[in-house]
Amino acid sequence: MLASTQQEFEIKRPLYESLCEEALFIIKGSLTRESIKVNKIESRIKEYDSFAEKIERKEILSPFEEINDILGLRIVCLFLSDIPKIHKIINSAFTILEEDNKIDGSNVESFGYMSLHIIVKMKDNLSGPRYDYIKELRFEIQVRTMAMDSWANISHYLDYKSENDIPSDLKRDFHALSGLFYVADKHFEMFFKSKKENTALIIKKLEHTLSNTEEEINIDSLKAYMKFKFPNRLHKMGASSISDVINQLYNSRYRYINQIDEKIDQASEAFLQYEKDHPPGSENSKKKQQYADLGVIRISLDIIDENFRKLSSYDTETREYENYQKYIKTL
Repeated sequence: MLASTQQEFEIKRPLYESLCEEALFIIKGSLTRESIKVNKIESRIKEYDSFAEKIERKEILSPFEEINDILGLRIVCLFLSDIPKIHKIINSAFTILEEDNKIDGSNVESFGYMSLHIIVKMKDNLSGPRYDYIKELRFEIQVRTMAMDSWANISHYLDYKSENDIPSDLKRDFHALSGLFYVADKHFEMFFKSKKENTALIIKKLEHTLSNTEEEINIDSLKAYMKFKFPNRLHKMGASSISDVINQLYNSRYRYINQIDEKIDQASEAFLQYEKDHPPGSENSKKKQQYADLGVIRISLDIIDENFRKLSSYDTETREYENYQKYIKTL
């Protein structure tokens, strides 16, 4: 029986490979559209030895109908609040056949195995050569946070598959460690929520009293300021680039957002003239481009503040910023 099963398994493997590729394409596209960042998405197709071991261990008679995780996907997200959002995406993109939620109402002691397990297949309305051979194949999607994934990997490495596997004199420490990961997940979520609330408060302050707001410079306040100050420019710079500019600001004795804003206003005409003469992008580009929000800050301060310019990591020696200082407004 196993010989014929292995033959069928090898015949079906390319179908599961196609299914994996299609499912990943759908999930990644959906996550991007919903602006949900994840740590990683993993996929694997069972090796035949693992498949055969499961058949024997569970005495399965119809393995291709009863084993639902020949293809398995795992989405490792950042925060607990991402899990229901991802569940909604999965429900919209696939047909859900079974669910096993090991997160809601779970005992802290089983935290190493906390995750959302969903058995799905492609939607029935999909048709054509791309889907006809794969849309009835079942597969499993697991969703868990980074903390859950870390603890699951550690407990798996320790070979503890169930409560009975743990030596009695180690159980207390094992459960205490699982609790630490649980608390970490909760506190990451609380911190994330506080960060969003703090950013909203900063924006509200900027809208009302920007010139008098002594809001300290940090990555949250600077990003909020740039979105408020330059609504029509790109907000694409990564955290590392923003952090570099913040360090440059601090080393140039800038501490508060209103200090930057005053300089930006003074240098506004100078910056626009510089941008006109030196637009970003390729010199051969026919389309006139704009600097992103962080570029406005960096170039404006390079023009108006010699101390800031000297601390720049960019090659500012050949840019002749002095030629644009005549456009600086006097207060």
